[in-house]
Parts: sequence; C-alpha cells; structure tokens
Amino acid sequence: MLFKEIPGNHHVKKQLIGAVSNNRVSHAQLFFGNSGCAKLPLAFAYARYINCQQKLEGDSCEKCSSCIKYKNLSHPDLHLIFPILKTGTTKPAVSDTYVNTWRDFILKNSYGSLNDWINTLGSENKQGNKGSIYKDEAILIQKKLSLKHFESYYRVFLIWMPEQMNSQTSNKLLKIFEEPPKRTVFLLVSEKPNSLLPTIISRTQITKINDFSYTDAIEFFEKEGLSIKKIKQLRDLAESDFGKMKQLIIDEVKTDNFFVDFSSWMRLVYKKDVINILKWVDSSALLGRKNQIMFLSYAIKMIRECIIFNFADKELLKTNQEESVFISKFAPFIHEENSIIIVEKLEGAIKAIDRNANLKILLFELSLQMIRFLEIKRKLVIN
Repeated sequence: MLFKEIPGNHHVKKQLIGAVSNNRVSHAQLFFGNSGCAKLPLAFAYARYINCQQKLEGDSCEKCSSCIKYKNLSHPDLHLIFPILKTGTTKPAVSDTYVNTWRDFILKNSYGSLNDWINTLGSENKQGNKGSIYKDEAILIQKKLSLKHFESYYRVFLIWMPEQMNSQTSNKLLKIFEEPPKRTVFLLVSEKPNSLLPTIISRTQITKINDFSYTDAIEFFEKEGLSIKKIKQLRDLAESDFGKMKQLIIDEVKTDNFFVDFSSWMRLVYKKDVINILKWVDSSALLGRKNQIMFLSYAIKMIRECIIFNFADKELLKTNQEESVFISKFAPFIHEENSIIIVEKLEGAIKAIDRNANLKILLFELSLQMIRFLEIKRKLVIN
C-alpha cells in the first residue's frame, strides 16, 4: 500500500514521512481509529516507506525489491499478527497458521473489519467469538526477535487488533517494549486502544486516524465519474467506511430508490396493509441479496436518524431535504421503547440474508414484526 492510494489524513502522512526523514522512527507506534478508517493501510504504507531502498519525497518508490515484496505483504522481515480462533488441536495458536488466508483477506480489502475476518474463517467459528491473540503468539515473537534480519534495515511486527490480546500475551509484549530490540518496529493497529494495558500505550507513539470525510469521498470518487449527491449517499450508507463504500460501487448497489422504498414500506406497515405489503415484498425480493442487504442497512440508518431527531441536536442529522421531511413525521413512532428491538431485528435480517435465507419469507415476517413494534407506545415519565 502507498500513501498516495489512501484518501484523506494528509496531516498523518506528512507526520509519518517526516519521522522517517528526520530519522525519528519510533520502536512502537499505535495507529487507532474507528472501523473502516485508514489505520491499517497507513500502517502498511508506513512500514513499506521505512524500508524502501529508493524513497521518493512523499512515498515509496514501488520499484525496489523491498517495495515489491511489501506490495504483496510477503516481505520476510514483515511479521503479521492478528486475532485467530483456537481449533482444539495441540498446535501452537499463532497467526502464522492463518497468514496466507489473512494476507489474501487484507489484499482484497485493507479496510476490512474484525467481524469480516472472523467470518472469513467460516465454519471454524461456531461459538461466535471475536478471536484472540494468544500466549503462543508472544512466545513466537520472542523467538523471531532472537533471529537476524533477513534483508531490510527495519524488522516490522504489525499487530492488528491488539485489544484482542489476552492478559498473558499483553504482559509478555510489555516486557519486549520495556527493552526494545534495535532496528525493530512494532505497529499496533487498534479500534479500542483503551482496552490495551496503559503501560503498553505509554510506550507507544500514538497516531489518531480520522474517519473518511465527505471531502475525502468527493476528492477520491469524483474522479470515477460519480456525482456529489451519489457520493454523499454512498458515504452515509457505508457509515464513513471506505472499504464498504468501494464495495458498494463495485457491486453497483442501486441507492437512488432506497428512500422511496423505505418510506413506502413504513407507510404500509403503519396502515397494516398486508395485501400491499405482500406486493412490496415481491418487488423488493427482485433487488437481489446484495442490494437488499444495503437497503436494510439504509433502514437502520433511517431509524437512527429518527433517534437523533428525537433525542439529540438536529444539526447532527445526515439526511437530505426529502428524508428530513419524512423523519419529522415518522420520528414520533420511534422511541426508547422500540428503537433497540427494531435495529436488532433489521441487523438480524441482514445476517439471515447473508446466510441465504428465503428473501420473501424473511421480508414478510420482518414486516409483520415491524407492525407490532410501531404499535408499542412510549411510556410517559411523570416527574
């Protein structure tokens, strides 16, 4: 990954490039930010840059042997550590067992989430856990540190989602940080830095990665011929997640009719018009699975906008004029007594579609549930 391929966060890129130029590469650096931001791509771009043999003014050269190997994440001095699932075997629970699978996963979408990764492991995740970085990993890191560098000046250990380390792993890593090996760089890429040991955080240089803004989105995607209106729609639907936004474009998700479909659906639900709900289900099922998943994601967004309308500063709303008018009328039906269960059911429907559930049956049952949820009355609070 290259700095120029990553939209936004220009101040972070300048800071990272400056650190290398001034020979102030920290032995441990923490990149943190929300899901879908550029924390992992920036960490990889930085690792590639510090080992580039022919550095350009603002990026790696792309041509030297180090850059070529970093492009495929296959450099022998780049060690990848990430959460895994124990399989019940006697083998050590280490990332190297899954490294080819994880490498393919990241090369396809470097903005992928922990959930995406765990889902990639498929049938091995029967307990629904989020994976861990186990003690065996820390032992292997110590073993690797005892070996000589293969070919680069800096040896890089990239730890993705370090908040998934168990206590034994964290304590062993802390000992390494207390006596850092020369020419070794640890890059921690986290979404929940507060879950790390404070003593680990205190020994890292912290870099906050910003979310993908409207300006970043327009700057990046306008080159691909998308209108500003379409870009804003996709960014809101992807909830600032750059990877999701790219996937929406690749999948050619039809977002233009989502508002019409959602408002029509809610009106039918409110009227308990079962006959026309069945007609709506038939037409909605024709959207296909990917579009239906994104439509339900849009529905979740609209429910959350109703919550903001009811309980927060209305300037926080991310809606166009048409959506704002609808929400002003629909929001009274969404409140603290039903909003959580509605969002949970919509999220459950998305997961069911992803598991190849029958679209027509699922959407009809969901519509009947929505009728019940909208009938739930808000409790009066008497002071």
